[in-house]
Amino acid sequence: MQPDKTPPAIKIDERNHVEKPLLDQLTGLGWEVRDLDRTQKPQDSDRASFTEVVMLPILRQQLQIINPWLEPDQIEEVIKQLTANFPSNNLLENNRHLFTLLQENTSISENRKTDEKSPTVKFVDFANTANNSFIAICQFKIRILGTENHIIPDIVLFLNGLPVVVIECKSPKVQDAIPEAIDQLMRYSEQRGAKGEGSAPLFFYNQFIIATCRTEAKFGTITTHNQKYFYRWADPFPRTLEDLDHGASSPNDQQRLVAGMLDQNNLLEIIRNFTLFSVNDKGETIKIVGRYQQFRAVKKAINRLLEGKTPRERSGIIWHTQGSGKSLTMMLMVRAMYRHPNLCQWKVIFITDRTQLEQQLAETGQNVGFTVKPADSIAALKELLRSDSSDLVMAMIHKFQERDFAETFPELNTSTNILVMTDEAHRSQYSLLEANLDKAIPYATRIGYTGTPIDKTERVFGDYIDKYTMRQAISDKVTLEIVYEGRTHNAEVLDQSAMDSAFEDVFSEYNRAERLDILGYGSRDAYLEAESTIAAKAKDIVNHYLPSIFTNGYKAQVVATSREAAVRYKSHIDIALVEAIAQLEISNPHNIQIDRLKKLKTDVVISPRQNDLPHLKPYTNDPKTKIASFKLPFDSEDNGITGDIGILIVNNMLLTGFDAPVEQVMYLDKVIQAHSLLQAIARVNRVSGADKDKGFVVDYVGVGHHLKKALDSYDEREQKEVEDTLSFPEAEIRQLETDHRTIMEMLNENGLTDLTDTDAFFDLFYDEDIRFKYILAFKQFTRSLNLVFPAKEALTFMSDHQALTNINIQAERHFYDPRLSMKGIPAKLRAITDAYLVSTGIDLKIKPISILDEDFEKEVNQRTRTKTKAAAIEHALRHHIDIDLDDDPDLQASFAAAL
Repeated sequence: MQPDKTPPAIKIDERNHVEKPLLDQLTGLGWEVRDLDRTQKPQDSDRASFTEVVMLPILRQQLQIINPWLEPDQIEEVIKQLTANFPSNNLLENNRHLFTLLQENTSISENRKTDEKSPTVKFVDFANTANNSFIAICQFKIRILGTENHIIPDIVLFLNGLPVVVIECKSPKVQDAIPEAIDQLMRYSEQRGAKGEGSAPLFFYNQFIIATCRTEAKFGTITTHNQKYFYRWADPFPRTLEDLDHGASSPNDQQRLVAGMLDQNNLLEIIRNFTLFSVNDKGETIKIVGRYQQFRAVKKAINRLLEGKTPRERSGIIWHTQGSGKSLTMMLMVRAMYRHPNLCQWKVIFITDRTQLEQQLAETGQNVGFTVKPADSIAALKELLRSDSSDLVMAMIHKFQERDFAETFPELNTSTNILVMTDEAHRSQYSLLEANLDKAIPYATRIGYTGTPIDKTERVFGDYIDKYTMRQAISDKVTLEIVYEGRTHNAEVLDQSAMDSAFEDVFSEYNRAERLDILGYGSRDAYLEAESTIAAKAKDIVNHYLPSIFTNGYKAQVVATSREAAVRYKSHIDIALVEAIAQLEISNPHNIQIDRLKKLKTDVVISPRQNDLPHLKPYTNDPKTKIASFKLPFDSEDNGITGDIGILIVNNMLLTGFDAPVEQVMYLDKVIQAHSLLQAIARVNRVSGADKDKGFVVDYVGVGHHLKKALDSYDEREQKEVEDTLSFPEAEIRQLETDHRTIMEMLNENGLTDLTDTDAFFDLFYDEDIRFKYILAFKQFTRSLNLVFPAKEALTFMSDHQALTNINIQAERHFYDPRLSMKGIPAKLRAITDAYLVSTGIDLKIKPISILDEDFEKEVNQRTRTKTKAAAIEHALRHHIDIDLDDDPDLQASFAAAL
């Protein structure tokens, strides 16, 4: 068995604060909990030996309860199908094979009591939860095949004796608790490339895996190898947060996930209707479990279809913010309908203009067992609407002709069992088709899906069925908050000095003609297209981009008012970049990587038009290569394309549906409003790497001053939802001041006022809890500083940050504690911090010294105080026992106990 390197204090914390509360909550949900220890025998978990992963006596018992007509010999025959006949040695293939068996059941030759031939045998009773067995085993010991060693996952959950969920618990004090837990699950399932370190058969039956440290809890599947795709389950629907047992604060992530996913009814529903296999962009097969907002929306929509008395009562809107998996929600909706005895006869009509959705739905249709019938013309659509069959029709309106929309439909089908689902329900071309469908299928129910709120006037679908707002997506860490920075003066205030220092606010109607007249322009467009205006803004863009965004390795999009302006922007940004490089070669205070900057390219993506002038033509070609280059990180290459394009300039293209996580800032020089504005700014809020804490929108037209007006077509409640996801530079500066104050007060409370007194810090950090509190406070301070730097307001905090970094480096070596390392410091601050540390004589390349090293004594003797010397020896010894005695667990345990 691999020795457990977790320090005893943290192990106790994991047991008392994570594992035990989780088991107690499962007991409350009706699970049978068996809490085993290291002295367990196989019989304690209904097994004959530790190599078995299925609880066979429980499986036998449940097969008999669910299928009471089975004879004992028939039960053994059925068990073999589940435990012996695997298609291959491949984990994913075997997992898929068993998933299909659970979904589709099996059959045997006959029911001897009734003589029925080929009767169905169910492994799980999805219709009657009480007919199933739910057992949770803590410390489930399994032999690693071909060895004498074992693995002991923290908690394994058994449905009818089959191990369907594996949970790994970590103390929240562990460095990188969730990645650590995920790595352990990968080891247990032998997916790290090494054989003989886990038990793949345990994961043949697995439906999902959970990594938790109480404050954070996330789920994934056996194909989720990256923390980015492990998700929270934040809503315990159909329970509410109030139903959960919690103190003054709101329930923690672990409580929410357990109540939401491991409630017995929900678990069966997730396995039955919310799990599927799909193929990702790289052509790899992946297993997907729907997220909580998808589960909740589908359950609510199905209830509405069943309970609504009129088409209007059954209809509604599902507003799930961009990037939250709307396509998958639609597919899961169809699947749940086709599996429901009262809804499987319905005809479903999809209205979409996205080719990608068309392919996804066709694939899912095959997975779930229904066929998609495409309608790529009005004639085909009419034909499919007429028929009474319960099929899935997809109206792909991007393929319809303009004149088709004007054609009036006769009444084609008066059935009430028709559901129309519209993707991105606010698009204008839908309104004509909607009017026609009203005539053609007058009693149909309609559900509109949208990534942005629906205009006040466009409530053809009725009210909201479910909302997953930008704010919720930010809390779930699937999108980022956006910092909105205005570069215009407020035109409502005629303040000459403000007008001199900022660009013209062209969004405002206030005195616009008069203001433009003073500047010498006939119209807003003339001002926005003027070479002199663009040149000044291009210089400002480069001055903002290089020290704030480029230094952390992220990219930028510029949105120009017209195709002409976009091309002008390129030439002026290129000039500004050349000037910036010349200046940086003389003086480079932010340590910007000049070699990378010299390779940086800019490009333009605009749509072609007839009679384009020669200087526009080169930028209207197929943009595939430009987009591919922009999406790649700097200094990388894929299929001969490099990631050199760092700034992409557009007019209308790439403002919606374009996903580039490496983009962190959008420079907005075009007046856009309502959902166009929300879709555009969502280009910068995708999660990408530890250094991207937020996205930025830098506004050169004044939208920020008039955000209320820009969002005017929404109800007040929706306006507020949107405004809540935007932050402004003033708020970021206030946050930095707060985070700085927090860490300083914490040190002061513990008697530390001199940031250069390393011995005093070592004394303080000897207390594990205080050290952990300090690590969290320092991380938060660093994060806020990274967002504000290099603005002048950040400079006051730099010296304290550098002094604390210096302490961290020394404390990491003294305590052998990697949580204090430089690993989490963003590149932009790192370049400056490194230079500072070198100037104070700290060599960052020196690793902590081993106790066996001949220079160890010399190093310890440099400390002046006996207490510090003793602590240095103690922590070096601990490190030696943990790492160097790894291959002798008995000796390791006895030394640790003696220490």
